[in-house]
Amino acid sequence: MKVADQPDSIDGNSAKKSKSKQLFLSLLFIFIVLVTSFSFITSPAFSVGNIKIDGNKYLTAEEIYQIAGVPEKINIFRLNTKEIQTRLLKDLRISEANVLRDFPSTIKINIVERKPIAYVACDYGFVEVDKTGLILAAYKSVKNIDVPMITGVTLHNLYVGDKVDNIIIVNVLEYLSYLDESSINQMSEVNATVADQLIAYTNSSVQIKIGNNERLADKAKLTQEFLGELKKTKLPIEYIDLNFASPFIKFKK
Repeated sequence: MKVADQPDSIDGNSAKKSKSKQLFLSLLFIFIVLVTSFSFITSPAFSVGNIKIDGNKYLTAEEIYQIAGVPEKINIFRLNTKEIQTRLLKDLRISEANVLRDFPSTIKINIVERKPIAYVACDYGFVEVDKTGLILAAYKSVKNIDVPMITGVTLHNLYVGDKVDNIIIVNVLEYLSYLDESSINQMSEVNATVADQLIAYTNSSVQIKIGNNERLADKAKLTQEFLGELKKTKLPIEYIDLNFASPFIKFKK
């Protein structure tokens, strides 16, 4: 009986050896894959070599590089895109940010900027605000003005990151927010000395009498139409009054 049992024992040992060999080969294959993958993803070919920026108009590429804090040499797989996005969104001038990997060695940064819409005088100089009244930047003096200056009102104890709640300025910002960029660039000033007698001035010193805070969207639409025609006409215009259902235009004598 013992002699007859030996083949079963031999077959069992062979099966165990076969399984051990398969396990060894499987582990060896996994090891090779891991080593190859590690070598692949750490290859110099995947070092960040180019950063593409889209959506910036007011911020320079250099400023965005500095805010994003992307190292000069780092493997694209090791780059934490969420951290870069968080750093970008901490800057008040950026309202939205998206950071993507573009293999093998490019990082794409897409941003949406908060657009400055006006300047307002303050205790220590001037502040730049967006349409919501958020203060984006502060300056001791302003040289190159490409958005209107709100005059007749001075802000007190407000700094970068604060929000303007002065109702007169809020009304002016609402009016300006309805205008397109081309129209805003044609305006040099909005005088808010008297709350219900707002007056805007074009770069050519033509007055736009806005009046009170009623029908601001409608007045903004009329302003855009007027500014479009103003580019074409050679007639000397003194002002346009938007306080009437049909705007009144006065020509210079």
